[in-house]
Amino acid sequence: MALGEGELYACYQRLETPLYNVLYRWLWQAQDCQDLIHDAFVRVWDRRERVDPARLDALVWTTALNLARNRLRWRALWRFGEVDPLAPSDADPLAETERHAQQRRLRSALQELPLPMREVLLLAEFGGLGHAEIAAVLGIAQGTVGSRRHHALARLRALLEENADD
Repeated sequence: MALGEGELYACYQRLETPLYNVLYRWLWQAQDCQDLIHDAFVRVWDRRERVDPARLDALVWTTALNLARNRLRWRALWRFGEVDPLAPSDADPLAETERHAQQRRLRSALQELPLPMREVLLLAEFGGLGHAEIAAVLGIAQGTVGSRRHHALARLRALLEENADD
C-alpha cells in the first residue's frame, strides 16, 4: 500500500498545472505557488508509507490548499511593507496594461467571494476538477459542490460587471 516514486511522479505531471492555476488565483505570486506545490509533494512523499495511491490526487490537492491557507494567514500577519506586484509602478508608466487591469479586477472579485465558494470555483474553473473530485478534496457532498459553483459564478459575474463600471 506504500506509495511508489513513479506514482508520485505521474501525479506531479498530472497536477502541477492545475495546482498552479488554482494557487495563483489565491496567492497571486508565481514563486509562492511553485514553492507550495513543491512543499505539498514533499509532504506527501514523507508520508508515503501511509498513503493510499487511490486517494493520492485528493491528498495532494488537500495538502496544497492547506499550505495556501497557511500562507494567506501568514501574509495577513506580515502585511507591513509588502509590495503588490500588480500595483502600478511609478518608474514604468506602461506597466498599467489592460491585462493587469483585468487581473486586478478578477483578483478583487475573487477576494470578495466567501471562502467556500471561492475554493469550489477555483478548483472547478482553474484546477479542472470535476464535482466528485472537488467533493473528495474539500470533504463535502457533490450537490454542495454544484450549488456553491453555481452561486459563485453568478456572484463573480455580478462583481466583475460592477468592477468594470468603476
